Amino acid sequence: MPKRAGVTEKISISLDKRDAAALRKRAKRLHGGNLSAVVAELAADARLLEGMHELVGWLGGPSLTDDDRRALDREWRGDDRSSKKPVTAPAPRRRRPKGAV
Repeated sequence: MPKRAGVTEKISISLDKRDAAALRKRAKRLHGGNLSAVVAELAADARLLEGMHELVGWLGGPSLTDDDRRALDREWRGDDRSSKKPVTAPAPRRRRPKGAV
């Protein structure tokens, strides 16, 4: 068996059929069918997420509760049904005719 390029490790995984189909579809679309490239792409994303979690921990942990995050998500989506009136532009001022008091 020829040596694999770079420093790689062969693994065996089991996936739901729909997940495997999605990975194959992505491999075909982006990587010429190379499923290993898709897994490497996902692993890079996982490393990034782990780094973010480590940073949040290093900074003292999350500053928002889950309820706070959900409320922010609703507000950013425009789902916030608060009692505040929406901000609207003021009505244009009418000009007085010349000579009117």
